[in-house]
Amino acid sequence: MQISVIIPTYNRSHLLLQALKSLQEQTLKSFELLVVDNAADLKIESMVADFNQTAKVLVKYVSEPQLGLHNARHAGANAAKGDVLVFTDDDATFDANWLLSYAQAFSEHPEMVAAGGPVRPVWEAPPPQWLLEYMGDSKMFTILSLMEPYAEFRLDPQGFFFGVNMAIRRDVLFKMGGFNPESFGDIWLGDGESGLNRKLWKDNLLVGYVPDAIVHHHIPPSRMTVDYFCRRVANEGACDMYSYYHKAIPNRLHLLTHVVQIAVKNKFWLKSLLTQKRNAPSALDIKLNAARSQSQIKYIFRLIFDRDFQKLVLRQNWLCN
Repeated sequence: MQISVIIPTYNRSHLLLQALKSLQEQTLKSFELLVVDNAADLKIESMVADFNQTAKVLVKYVSEPQLGLHNARHAGANAAKGDVLVFTDDDATFDANWLLSYAQAFSEHPEMVAAGGPVRPVWEAPPPQWLLEYMGDSKMFTILSLMEPYAEFRLDPQGFFFGVNMAIRRDVLFKMGGFNPESFGDIWLGDGESGLNRKLWKDNLLVGYVPDAIVHHHIPPSRMTVDYFCRRVANEGACDMYSYYHKAIPNRLHLLTHVVQIAVKNKFWLKSLLTQKRNAPSALDIKLNAARSQSQIKYIFRLIFDRDFQKLVLRQNWLCN
């Protein structure tokens, strides 16, 4: 079994270099390492070439000028030679046994088609108190893509992973049609790796949790703000609507009815105005729910008036362009 690590990147050379250096310390003796440059930037290509001069594990550079994380991931999947594809992000570093843990789990459990593992935070500045209070002792915090739900190995048809730490058998990824889209520039379209999770669940395929496959996700101060949290949850609201309408889009009357239902069910706009300067967990919940529901409504209105957007939402396979 061969493992290929795929790292999409977009104009973040300093973070990418940190990730590549970390991967040089893996205990797995042999693996393929690919960087997919979604900006098609000559500086990144040059940096990779310089890095390879002294690297223990050489990096294969892949250019993907077509914007979109799903496009970068799929370019990496098409270029990779491994039987198991391991995806991560350029703002991560890795436990030395990360890949060895995945390799052992896939070898010992041939029925496992995909897997995830712990994602722990590396705070690049002391996190504010309101953030720590809001996180509490949560085992999974989606806003910052952090998770460590179990202490032991699990294999479950409802298993899950985050894109910063996931592995999947190559043949399964292609059979499923790849990742769903996420964003195109400033347009948030779909549900990314969450959509891939749902495809696996639908087919009752087994997804593992590998507790020793540990990734460290670096959190900069710019992500420790209420504004960032609201933007992230607004994106999740768009993901909700993509998942809801991905298979079929009803007529305008049904869409408008859905708008009314969201507005009536989620009466958070006025409350969010009253809590603008408060960061207590209950006040933050109100702000985030308002951001989510407003994003959902905007998404539905776009479905009503933009036929090109409808076509993108209904597209089923993004792995083959």
